[in-house]
Amino acid sequence: MRFRDLLMTSFLVAPGIGSANVINVPGDFSTIQAGIEASADNDTVLVQPGTYQENLNFNGHNIVVGSLFLTTEDDAYIITTIIDGNQTGSVVIFASSESEQARLIGFTIQNGLADDGGGIYCNGSQPTITHNTIQGNQTTITGLGSGGGIYCENAL
Repeated sequence: MRFRDLLMTSFLVAPGIGSANVINVPGDFSTIQAGIEASADNDTVLVQPGTYQENLNFNGHNIVVGSLFLTTEDDAYIITTIIDGNQTGSVVIFASSESEQARLIGFTIQNGLADDGGGIYCNGSQPTITHNTIQGNQTTITGLGSGGGIYCENAL
């Protein structure tokens, strides 16, 4: 095992103090949201390639939600692991005081439709959002400040 692989494995298994779990989607849960709901702070929800038609809410969980990009650093997983909001609200929501330990890594986030933040909506949170493609999201409000891709307000 290479040092980088060992380091990444350590990150997944123990990203913080205490025990942390890796929850596999769709192996352990069929949806990403179900994995989030079953998680505790410092857990990792690891998502296999595919298209997941759902809208996610971190609900205050300071966890990592990532595609296999997280373990491999292979950009191909970003375009093959898709969270599709099906135009039924923001695709991902951080609105329960999540810290920078709430991480979204390695997805294509698409087809969100909401008043603010069709792709990602943040309110009163400071998540870490890296290595994602955010495309084809819209806002229902015309004008400045409503953020079709990402909208953040009341940042901590």
